[in-house]
Amino acid sequence: MTMFCNQCEQASHGTGCTTAGVCGKDEDVQSLQEILIYGLKGVAAYAHHARKVGMRDERVNAFLEEALFSTLTNVSFDPEALLELCLECGQVNLQVMKMLDEGHRLRFGEPRPSMVREGTVAGRGILVSGHDLADLAELLQQCEGTGVNVYTHGEMLPAHAYPKLASHPNLAGHYGSAWQHQKGEFAAFSGRS
Repeated sequence: MTMFCNQCEQASHGTGCTTAGVCGKDEDVQSLQEILIYGLKGVAAYAHHARKVGMRDERVNAFLEEALFSTLTNVSFDPEALLELCLECGQVNLQVMKMLDEGHRLRFGEPRPSMVREGTVAGRGILVSGHDLADLAELLQQCEGTGVNVYTHGEMLPAHAYPKLASHPNLAGHYGSAWQHQKGEFAAFSGRS
């Protein structure tokens, strides 16, 4: 296993430590910290979306602080403690996803199978990617009565299953395919006709 660590200001020559950390950590600790950092990014993103639909849990916030402290400060190089934090991160992520699901259901209604128009219709349009349903709801309100159609792309497709979003007259359909194709599909989007 080869180590590459660029997690702190002590990284060798500003490029990262490759054999052992200047700080004293080894490759196992560096790997566990890296896994935890990636996990925390996901938890933080879902927690942010959950907050936007009125859901929060102080235990989640406390975990984020504790886990982030354990990675950024380089004060703990205990692999067992870091492994426990990685496992707890998975549990916390499940909790946050449940919160987000509950918030979506409370705010936008119980999702149900829905027919979704593919492609565009005549007129101006906005193409929305990502998975922030609260932002989509706000955009739909802002476009109301303007004649501007709103289309989902990629991960935003499930928005059509929520009754309060699907009933909005400006939600015109779904355009394109998966998120990894958005660069080309956004360029080809004909929302200015």
